[in-house]
Amino acid sequence: MTDVTKEALDGAAARHLSAGFNFRAYTPHKVAYDLIRWDEEFRHANYSQFVVAVTLWQSSSPD
Repeated sequence: MTDVTKEALDGAAARHLSAGFNFRAYTPHKVAYDLIRWDEEFRHANYSQFVVAVTLWQSSSPD
C-alpha cells in the first residue's frame, strides 16, 4: 500500500495542474480514481483511504 501524505498530494497537484487537472475542481473520488489509474506514485494506494486523504487535503488547501 502507498501512504498518501499532504506533501505527496501537493506534489501531484502541482504536476497535474500543468496538464490542466485542478484537484480542487473535482470530487475526491475523481481525483483518487484518476491518480491511482494514471500516476505511478499512487498506483498501489488503497482507494478508500486515498479518497479520505484527498478530502482532507482539499479542505485544508487554500482556494
